[in-house]
Amino acid sequence: MFKNIVLIQGRILLLTICAAGIGGTFQFGYNLSIINAPTSHIQEFTNETWQARTGEPLPDHLILLMWSLIVSLYPLGGPFGALLAGPLAITLGRKKSLLVNNIFVVLAAILFGFSRKAGSFEMIMLGRLLVGVSAGVSMNIQPMYLGESAPKELRGAVAMSSAIFTALGIVMGQVVGLRSGSKEQVLTEERVKIWAFKEKPVPVIPEKRGECRAWTLGKGSC
Repeated sequence: MFKNIVLIQGRILLLTICAAGIGGTFQFGYNLSIINAPTSHIQEFTNETWQARTGEPLPDHLILLMWSLIVSLYPLGGPFGALLAGPLAITLGRKKSLLVNNIFVVLAAILFGFSRKAGSFEMIMLGRLLVGVSAGVSMNIQPMYLGESAPKELRGAVAMSSAIFTALGIVMGQVVGLRSGSKEQVLTEERVKIWAFKEKPVPVIPEKRGECRAWTLGKGSC
């Protein structure tokens, strides 16, 4: 009987690690690497959009500037997410903060997916900023949630699983980038497909684990 309880608890902990990791630092690694593959496609899209608006193509140095902004808005959003992580973790708790953090990813996926139809490279810029905010939140709250939820003897190993999911996200971004043969594959169709795959388990599995005990004790809930 005791062995069965331990086995069930271990499975729940493993599912919690996977759900938090796939919905958290996996996204950080994925968005860090996915932007490399469609470089030329996004630059072409930016130039075509500008030419459709003004009738004149963008000079090469301005195309490079726009591309640099798209890339750099992701790390720029990170500090804002990191600053937001503390108040969210205290106010909502670790688990609910991770769930609320999915809002940024949902909005970013929508912006990426409809940027070409809307003819707006600014939507890509805003989407990159939002996923940067999401990465800042998840990089701070995910290790906190897993470390406080895990048994004492596994706490260090479980908290360090965040780095594993970051590496997996980087690898996935590179793999998806291999299929960047068309202009829309990476930041539209593939972006939404990968997001849908990795977000589905997040709202469900952590509910079975519940909020970490350290936070509930601090709130006087137990």
